[in-house]
Amino acid sequence: MIERIHAAYPPKEQAVCITTLFHPVFHVYDPLSLAGDEATERLPSTYRLGPDKEDRELTVQNETGQPVHLVAIDCCLFTSDDPSRCDCALVQDATIHFVEFKHGNYRRRTDRIKDCIPQLANSINDFYANGILAARQAVLAIACVGFTEEFPPRTASLEAHQARLNLLVSVDVLVELRVTDTTLFAPSAAAEAQ
Repeated sequence: MIERIHAAYPPKEQAVCITTLFHPVFHVYDPLSLAGDEATERLPSTYRLGPDKEDRELTVQNETGQPVHLVAIDCCLFTSDDPSRCDCALVQDATIHFVEFKHGNYRRRTDRIKDCIPQLANSINDFYANGILAARQAVLAIACVGFTEEFPPRTASLEAHQARLNLLVSVDVLVELRVTDTTLFAPSAAAEAQ
């Protein structure tokens, strides 16, 4: 899949927008979510190494030994004056996790999740339109909003957000929404059996 991303976006942007990581644990964050000032220069999502997670980060656990590619979408593949896309994607082979960070002063947690949905949907639709995602491909959409919901979802609110996301994804892609601050790339059962 990473080859299709390289092909879909101009070469001059690839070196800046795609970072290959081999670390078993790393933390992804949106520098904008740390600034809290609208006048601050917009920067693409990036990563940090270290054993401990900090607030406003997504911890990525890579148990496969294979590289995970951090693809900075907002402020990189798409310009910073078009904030209608999610912040980044994490790609390993045919697996992709789209990530939107929403931290801030919202009092209601569900409002932060709700604000993630259109940006996640737009990015999924764009990747499909550019031939990066295949028909019927399963993708994970992560809303990193400062707390973790139970999985599988046990609230009507989260199920409603999942339904809204699937309505906004206008393409033939299977989307699973998770509200979390961690994600895992694990060996598949087929690979472990070999």
